[in-house]
Amino acid sequence: MVNICDLIKQLKDLYDSKEKITFKLPAYEVFHERLTTFIYENHFEKTKEWEIISGNLLYKSSQYMIRSEADNILLNLELLKRKVLANENEDFWSYIHSMIAQVSRGKFSAGYYADAVESAFKEINIRIKKLYIKYRNEERDGKDLMLKTFSPNDPLLTFEELRAVSGKNVQEGYMYIFAGAIQGIRNPKAHDNMNIAREDAIKRLVFASLLMDKVDEALLFSKLTE
Repeated sequence: MVNICDLIKQLKDLYDSKEKITFKLPAYEVFHERLTTFIYENHFEKTKEWEIISGNLLYKSSQYMIRSEADNILLNLELLKRKVLANENEDFWSYIHSMIAQVSRGKFSAGYYADAVESAFKEINIRIKKLYIKYRNEERDGKDLMLKTFSPNDPLLTFEELRAVSGKNVQEGYMYIFAGAIQGIRNPKAHDNMNIAREDAIKRLVFASLLMDKVDEALLFSKLTE
């Protein structure tokens, strides 16, 4: 699929080249074709943005593009870019646990990806800490909290019947997964990841969501309430 960021860069490069932008200019022909493909791939052909963009494109060999036309196209491509990102984010968040979305979505949408990840894993820690205080009357935190909560020996939260070897293996496995996640990912800014990419943040938020889902399952299996 055609990437809208590439289209924006293509048009900027065209204008920055100082070469007269005409309908027959090879670079413009490529841009025009890819732009049209992008519009129809994303079903933007009936949008106000496309109406304005198409009104500023070149269609005859006698035409050439002036600065104001290029600016109108760029402005409306930026508006379409927001729609693309909104659609991507909506599709992505539909798979995320509600408790993670509540603390992370705003930061993620604002581009604060490391903060969004940090908030997600802190929320997991906070949720489990509250449960541990409620049922064990003791305050623990971080890796130690996870090891105690999910230990195969006297766990607070269990995933399966522990009398079977398979159940103990599952319990121990998730104990280490939770402990490792909280120790290694909870604060990405503390691990030289101040500027983690959007894609990396999505992967970590999906992982955090999975852990929240497992807490839900463990609460149900353990017959505990919050």
